[in-house]
Amino acid sequence: NVIVKDGIQCTCGRKGCWERYASASALTRETKAAMQANKNTIMWKMTQDIDHVNAKLAFDAMAKGDETAKQVVDSWIEYVGVGIANVINTFEPEVICIGGGVSNQGEVLLAPVRAYAENETKNITTGKFPKICACTLHNDAGVIGAAALGNSI
Repeated sequence: NVIVKDGIQCTCGRKGCWERYASASALTRETKAAMQANKNTIMWKMTQDIDHVNAKLAFDAMAKGDETAKQVVDSWIEYVGVGIANVINTFEPEVICIGGGVSNQGEVLLAPVRAYAENETKNITTGKFPKICACTLHNDAGVIGAAALGNSI
């Protein structure tokens, strides 16, 4: 699903894929870039080693009032919202569940994603905006699914 024409090269071979802009690795990449561009961000005090930066750091720094981190998170959330709006406009689902470690951010993530997606989905034929929530299993979903599959074989 391309969201930026001629954007960042994706591992799939295309350019501008949603994954390259809205994944945890994309948030980590943008957090590192912001840290390198702004040596005054408190993110440097939160981790001295840029090689150990993860997707959670920008959210944690934003919660402490860091403007650089807020800009990173806001931009990333907009990309998440763009993709979700595309899913809503295409499939009109009843529910969209966001998974992975970043989903642990709860409403800090979900509220602005909902607001962005709702603004971009004015022509839903069903007239019903889907529920957007965090997956309840978070990062354990894959392990639980594999265990369930193993039990059924």
